[in-house]
Amino acid sequence: MNDSKRLVVNFIKQEESLQILPTPPILSSQNTGWPNVGLFYYRHPAHSTTEHYLTHHVLAIAYNQFQLEVRKDSKSRTQLVDNGVIQLTPANVSQWLHWDREGEFLIVTLCPQFMEKVVYESVKGNAFELIPQFSIIDPVIQYTAAALKAAIETESSPNALFGESAATMLAVHLLQAYATCKPVIKHYGDGLAKNKLQLAIDYINANLDQDIKLTDIAELLGISHYYFCHLFKQSVGITPHQYLIQKRIEKAKLLLKNRELSIAEVALECGFIDQSHLTKHFKRLVGLTPKAMRSQ
Repeated sequence: MNDSKRLVVNFIKQEESLQILPTPPILSSQNTGWPNVGLFYYRHPAHSTTEHYLTHHVLAIAYNQFQLEVRKDSKSRTQLVDNGVIQLTPANVSQWLHWDREGEFLIVTLCPQFMEKVVYESVKGNAFELIPQFSIIDPVIQYTAAALKAAIETESSPNALFGESAATMLAVHLLQAYATCKPVIKHYGDGLAKNKLQLAIDYINANLDQDIKLTDIAELLGISHYYFCHLFKQSVGITPHQYLIQKRIEKAKLLLKNRELSIAEVALECGFIDQSHLTKHFKRLVGLTPKAMRSQ
């Protein structure tokens, strides 16, 4: 295809995705504030795309069975895909697709500049190239995509820390599993240094009512996204996002003793979007609702 006539598609922009797909997504991460990872859930009738190039690295996960013809650069394949089958199309790789019946699938996008930053900060060397994949089964990708989808479905404004953590872990996994040169990840066995761990914990505790970002904590400690997530979990036993939710619930339990505050006000004081958001996590971690605890 002549470069001057290349169709370049950015899935983040709905008007561009409609150049190759017949309908808008049923579910989208467009309003989540996740700058580096995107999620789009589609259900389309039989369709053929025009040849196109993508601005982002794209994972397409099938949610039903259909016959798929696909061409990536000069390689073509016709296959029967089923629930859980994944395709990986790196940015700037030409692609053409045709499916023969209604197709239900989840698209996960990763920003190439973010991937490059992860490589620069987390591995030895900064040259990498993702290899296109036509048909893979990958539990890590499936689990991460399902978690991102659930966050959008159940929360009106999903947590920034969760989105950034998921993007970082997914980027490292793709580099380890599907890059031309397997990166050598630097490993540290002892977790965060005590002073850095305390600094991170103090920052989280002081900002429970804010939409804390992974970038902010990592920059505060002077380490990369990946290593902060990795070393924090080594030190504490849970991810930064899980720790944040636990601390918010602990604060909510204290505030619920003050009957002058409504449960909705307690939710906002603890950094939850609304009362239902608090109730969901409270019941999951405590075993009963905030209302039930207050009545006790």
